[in-house]
Amino acid sequence: MAFDLIARAQRTCRLRLAQAFDDFCGDAPGQSRLELNEPAQLPSRERVRLPYDDSAFDWVACHELIETFGIHERQVRLLRELMRIARHGIFVSTPNRAHPLARWLYPERHAQLLDALTIKTMVDVLPGRPAWKLGHVRLAGFKSHYFLMVWKDPGRP
Repeated sequence: MAFDLIARAQRTCRLRLAQAFDDFCGDAPGQSRLELNEPAQLPSRERVRLPYDDSAFDWVACHELIETFGIHERQVRLLRELMRIARHGIFVSTPNRAHPLARWLYPERHAQLLDALTIKTMVDVLPGRPAWKLGHVRLAGFKSHYFLMVWKDPGRP
């Protein structure tokens, strides 16, 4: 019973994150999107290069993967790579390290889970100081996931 409630709550969180990504992209027709949802879609940690041209997609999303990419420096390199292939902006979601259920829900990723301050330090070193905003969704009343929205166009948000 408790597992069903948590699974339902997690599905609700993921639906809210998907809606936040849709809101971030807007509703202009014909825009291209790339959504990374599986670790196999990420580049190698050593090379950190996705097989796409510069500005290949209007919008790029990376859902619950940045925390699997290793140390802080590699996570920043991944953000830079996402920015390289995005024309307008990137959307990155990640479980919140401080959520009371994080250790239980993500035992294999717990050591690399992020918090709001860590995310801010990653954005601060992105080239060009892009416009950004950090949002969150809640599970059991606590912030369970953060989502980072970064716009390449300064007047976009």
